Amino acid sequence: MLLAAGVAFWRGWQIHVGHNALLAYALSAVALGLAVWHFTRKPDKPRV
Repeated sequence: MLLAAGVAFWRGWQIHVGHNALLAYALSAVALGLAVWHFTRKPDKPRV
């Protein structure tokens, strides 16, 4: 997800203006948020 966020941010930076750039930045933010959630969540407890 970190790689996906980086690629999306890079593409947004290349486009730099317009609707497609905003979409790339939004996808970058979503991917970064998912990566942070994945790395900070606690492991699941085993079912008994």
